[in-house]
Amino acid sequence: MREYICEAWESGERKLFQCVGLFSFLVVIYGLYLAIHLGVMHVGNDQFATLCLISALPFAVLAFSDSYWRSNDAAPVCVLAWIAASIALSFKCPVCVVGLAVTFFPFVLSAILAHGFGTVCRFFTNRLRGYMAE
Repeated sequence: MREYICEAWESGERKLFQCVGLFSFLVVIYGLYLAIHLGVMHVGNDQFATLCLISALPFAVLAFSDSYWRSNDAAPVCVLAWIAASIALSFKCPVCVVGLAVTFFPFVLSAILAHGFGTVCRFFTNRLRGYMAE
């Protein structure tokens, strides 16, 4: 099994694994946020910024570690994760799923900023490696 995963990672299936992993991670984070937002879970008021930061971390890591990763790869995964979390919680709370779309924008903004940060870090790391090789 390990050999299959390593071969798939080295081949073109790497992006599939990245998207599935990102989707799984985001569904949990978005589900937590929506549960807090809808009043299903009760926590402190400062959790929103923490959840935005945590949800943005995979974007920075993917942009830094994989030069072929683009924000266009992440956008459909984010939207699908948000829809999945919204639908899962709409069974618990009679709230319109479309109404929850407004609360998705801070997560989109944090993902864009994290992706840009990861890309800039990769650029400077590659430049530094180039100078060190000379």
